[in-house]
Amino acid sequence: MIVVNTGAEDVFTKLLVDRAVFTTTDEEFLKLADPRSIRLVMNPTKLSFAPETFDAAILFFTFFYLPKHEAIIENVNRVLKKWGKLHIWDVAIPKKMAHKSFFVVPLLMDTGQELVRTVHVTKWRREQPIGLVKKIARERGFKVTKEELYDQVFYLEMVKIAPLKQQKS
Repeated sequence: MIVVNTGAEDVFTKLLVDRAVFTTTDEEFLKLADPRSIRLVMNPTKLSFAPETFDAAILFFTFFYLPKHEAIIENVNRVLKKWGKLHIWDVAIPKKMAHKSFFVVPLLMDTGQELVRTVHVTKWRREQPIGLVKKIARERGFKVTKEELYDQVFYLEMVKIAPLKQQKS
């Protein structure tokens, strides 16, 4: 399973241990991942794995910190096997309020092993409705199989039903 992390707390390598390939854009985050997992610095818009390498992928607050939805979803589609699962935890960001510079989301997550409390902060530049993430994923070969919303935090479980269509030159 590939875990794509662009700035959020890592809870998944602790649960998946040696079944996780942890990718992050920042070398400092490698230290936070479980040392029994494979840990790599890699841009999620340019995943360098062979096509159809993984059975599942996790995007945890990936768009919150790196809003390159199309490129990330396309790369995940490429490295996931057909019928592979994509799990997305992220945040529905409303329209920016003129007087606010940062968007802050407190998160409480029960992993079954520990209770993780974190706060996520990003510059408030854009909105990110859950519908946008679902639309981009559907257009890139994924089908939503489960959807949950907890205040602003959402969870989407998707399945890859089609490879990316080749772009005409």
